[in-house]
Amino acid sequence: MAKISVVVPVYNVEAYLERCLDSLINQTLSDIEIICVNDGSTDSSPEKLEEFAKKDSRIKIINQENGGLSAARNTGIEAATGEYIGFVDSDDYVDLDFYEKLYNAATSHNADISCTSIIRKRPKTQKYRVNYEEEKVYTELKDKLNVCKIPKCCYVWNKIYKNELIKNRFFRKGVYFEDVFWTPEVLKNANKLVTVSGANYYYMVNPSSIVKSVQSKKKQQDSYNAKSYIVQFFESNNIELSKKDSTITKSINYIGKLPIMKVKEFKNKNTYYLFGFLPVFMKKVNIPVIKDNTFFVWEPCSQSHSEVVPGYVKYLLDLGYHVSVVVNPDRYKEGLFSRFKNENVSYNKLTRPQAKQFFKNADLHNVKGVMVTTAGKLCDCIHYEQAYTHFNDSLDKSKLLLVEHESKYAIDAGTWDKWADKLIMLRQLNFEDKKTIVVNPHYFGEVNITSKNKEITNFITIGALHSNKKNSQQIIDSVKILHEQGYRNFKVTVVGKGYLKGLSKEIRSYFDIKGRLPFDKMYEEIEKADFMLTSYNDDDPEHIRYNTTGTSGNFQLVYGFLKPCVIIRSFAPLNGFDDTNAVLYDKPNNYHEALIKGINMTEDEYLNMQNSLKVYVDKLYNQSEENLKRLIDGK
Repeated sequence: MAKISVVVPVYNVEAYLERCLDSLINQTLSDIEIICVNDGSTDSSPEKLEEFAKKDSRIKIINQENGGLSAARNTGIEAATGEYIGFVDSDDYVDLDFYEKLYNAATSHNADISCTSIIRKRPKTQKYRVNYEEEKVYTELKDKLNVCKIPKCCYVWNKIYKNELIKNRFFRKGVYFEDVFWTPEVLKNANKLVTVSGANYYYMVNPSSIVKSVQSKKKQQDSYNAKSYIVQFFESNNIELSKKDSTITKSINYIGKLPIMKVKEFKNKNTYYLFGFLPVFMKKVNIPVIKDNTFFVWEPCSQSHSEVVPGYVKYLLDLGYHVSVVVNPDRYKEGLFSRFKNENVSYNKLTRPQAKQFFKNADLHNVKGVMVTTAGKLCDCIHYEQAYTHFNDSLDKSKLLLVEHESKYAIDAGTWDKWADKLIMLRQLNFEDKKTIVVNPHYFGEVNITSKNKEITNFITIGALHSNKKNSQQIIDSVKILHEQGYRNFKVTVVGKGYLKGLSKEIRSYFDIKGRLPFDKMYEEIEKADFMLTSYNDDDPEHIRYNTTGTSGNFQLVYGFLKPCVIIRSFAPLNGFDDTNAVLYDKPNNYHEALIKGINMTEDEYLNMQNSLKVYVDKLYNQSEENLKRLIDGK
């Protein structure tokens, strides 16, 4: 094993390569291996490498197709066998005692990293970019970042790294500013860093880069991502970053080479600069929060399905993540999280276009995962790979979790089996023996579990009530029967619109029409109710899906608020209901009998039913959490 492996990426540097390699083969520390990765050069660089390799057996050449600087460095890391690993760009060079001084300092202090000075050389001038005048050890992250001048100088080449520290830590491929993402993480994981004086790395500035040129859209985006990452890194590690370093250029629009409009971002504000320097206006922006241990939960549906979001957030909190919620501003204002309080949750109120733009452009390399709670808003529910296209390439796609609410489309198209072990559903399927991963979200926060009302039994139904709809008519007809039989001690609360024209005033009086309610008000109405009404019909094709390939949000409310439901017996088992925890009826014309049973139920009988329901709900929660953990862990 060599003392140091030096990784040298080589791509079309015939004019500089000899100077670089001369500085390496003549090092005073001779026990080094020099790994030259020829990254698809098209000039004479490969021939020059071969010439040097014939003269010095320490030079190892690896040829590969052009993949960029990161790919070449990664190849070098994989091939490195040295006790320490260093990097030299092939148009740069180092002092002849460079690696001896770095190695001696690192081993004498048992440091994971040792670093030394950088001289930036231009055609006619040179100056220190980083300069160390003493040998000193640093162990605190804040001090390591400060002494390395992060974020201004995220350079990798003026350092050597213990092999095991970086052996499996690779550079991001296909991006500019790859050092910015790599260096802070490596410094964080290093036990000690030692500075070295009297040795220099010579960083050559290409003359063509001295004159500022127009930045491509990709380079602008990569620069924004890199600087955003730095801001997030400092924030998540509770280290102060100056306003200057926290201000990020978001975009530049040019006419020719003249910058017409530059947008700079600081915290949650974008400032627009005419000609790049004249501020003209400012705009507030929503920037989703990313911390060290962040898992995103995104509900892309603007109108429905938001009720599942708090439950999924709770599972991820229980698994130890910081959860960054991306939800439509209107749903948040409606009190979706009004009962939910946890310091480890960040709420990001973004419209669907804003959220799409964020996930497509943001650097997601360090997030632990993204859960999309309605997959059908990102794909056609048949070809789920379409959902991946909505996310930045920095996201590990194995960390993308999709929640499906209706499996029938994929089953009919023959694609379900391919995705069954990757998708989340709210319950087990009851169709063609198809399997799925069940993670049922039924937590809404700190809700009140209430006992049965003493005077008036309060049935509640969620959704519009139409007298011309078959399932609504089932409820209405049952109310009429109860009235005819002399029952007056009940009411039906309708969270939704009520279309009751044609009904007598007496019958209408049993219905308390609330209209569409925000979540906080709906939660209150559910707490005041006794039984949740469902009105499924096992002969109705539109209802069959609720017992086969899909599910209903009503069940999540039943579980979360421990409100026993009225449900047809054929739909009960799949959803965890039986005679001990729900009020069952056998046929639609028996519906009124179920309501009478609810009215006549004593407080003790009701409490027993709630306790039985809680046993099932607790079991469902624990199994769901276990399923989610296995999915995240890839097991």
